[in-house]
Amino acid sequence: MRTGWQGAGREITIAALLVLALTAGAWALAGPAAAGFTAVCCAAASLLALRALIDPHEPPPAAHFSHETGPSLIFFGFWRTRSDLSDAIRSLSAWDNALRPRLTNLFAARLAERHGISLAADPEAARRVLTGGRHDRSELWAWIDPQRQITPNAGSLPGIPRSVLAALIDRLERL
Repeated sequence: MRTGWQGAGREITIAALLVLALTAGAWALAGPAAAGFTAVCCAAASLLALRALIDPHEPPPAAHFSHETGPSLIFFGFWRTRSDLSDAIRSLSAWDNALRPRLTNLFAARLAERHGISLAADPEAARRVLTGGRHDRSELWAWIDPQRQITPNAGSLPGIPRSVLAALIDRLERL
């Protein structure tokens, strides 16, 4: 069973042939100006007929933007992610408001899928998994902690150090 426009091929073909016949007849009887006027009138009538077919009480489907919490699969998504990374290194505000929420969401998903731990319900267990019990990774938790408070002057402070960001991303990939 075909849905939408897939099943309307014959009807569309008949409508196009009707418009073509009317336009050709107008051309033969009154010239190119009448043919153009006929084509415009047919297009307007088609739009009015299509408008009548739309149910006015049906809300339009909600737009779905999957790139809000993760990189997009298109070329611009790569540049957006690259820009977010460089901004997070330059500004603590960019880290706290853009990249940290994305990485925290990724961390929560990895914890739930692979370790059965809820970041919201058990942040201490999440910290132990992230650091792996190693003291050299304890700084990572301070940067991704969901309870981390945003400092008031974050826009004027440097962001996450490049080495810490690289270690954090590496650790998230290994979880």
